[in-house]
Amino acid sequence: MTRKKHISYPELIAGFRKKGYFLKTYGKVIERGVKYPLYKLVLNPLCRQTLIITSGFHGEEANGPISLLEIINRVADFSHKMQVRVIIYPCVNPSAFALYRRYNGSNEKWNNYFLHYKLADGQWVGILQPGEEFAAYKIVESSAKEVWPLKRDIFQYRTAEGILDIHQQEGYLKTGDIFAYIYDRRVIYRRIMKKLAKIAKIARNDKTFTFDRGRKILYRIDNDGFIGLHDGTITDMFYRFGCKFAVAAETATRLPLEKVAQVNLIWIMELIKLIAKGS
Repeated sequence: MTRKKHISYPELIAGFRKKGYFLKTYGKVIERGVKYPLYKLVLNPLCRQTLIITSGFHGEEANGPISLLEIINRVADFSHKMQVRVIIYPCVNPSAFALYRRYNGSNEKWNNYFLHYKLADGQWVGILQPGEEFAAYKIVESSAKEVWPLKRDIFQYRTAEGILDIHQQEGYLKTGDIFAYIYDRRVIYRRIMKKLAKIAKIARNDKTFTFDRGRKILYRIDNDGFIGLHDGTITDMFYRFGCKFAVAAETATRLPLEKVAQVNLIWIMELIKLIAKGS
């Protein structure tokens, strides 16, 4: 993979500070002899209704964290106006961000898997086939060291009304540049997609697959630009916690930063509005 030029992790964090934001450390990781403090930003800490934003699970999806820096002032102003607490983990996996690779410096994989599902036959799996029934689920530990402090910290917000996990997609997208993982509330999210369509083309009816414990999982982006897949990720976990609005927003890595920032800002502002209204 050809490395793209982007700001460093220290520059990313310094960018938030230069804009006047105080970032709290919730842990640290050491990779290849380099210490990476892990940071979160809490806006409107005294407000009760909460939106969690995570980004940077995968280091090659660099425009996710960078877009948050680009739009932070507008997020802060709007969340203050709507009286919603916003908790931002701007770069979950800093060593991967620094190396511009998917996983951390130790190549510890599957860092966005938080749940396993038990099927009727007793088998535990990480991803359900679309429409597949399950008997139980459990929270699991990740082999990736950056996930351990994140999980310890983020569990205190398990009653949050919303979570947005920001990602990017490289490679297989053929029909557009944006889509999202959702679990319900399709009518509401379809209205948001119509706004996003003015910025970037929605991927539709794009088929793909993945493997989980020897099982081939077939799924697709549907005609509305959504994937409804229980894949054990952080949004899936919060959905099981009862989180009202759980979305993973995806933009193609080929999309310019300016448009990535616009897409992510719309998702954030629309989710804040939904949370504030109690929709």
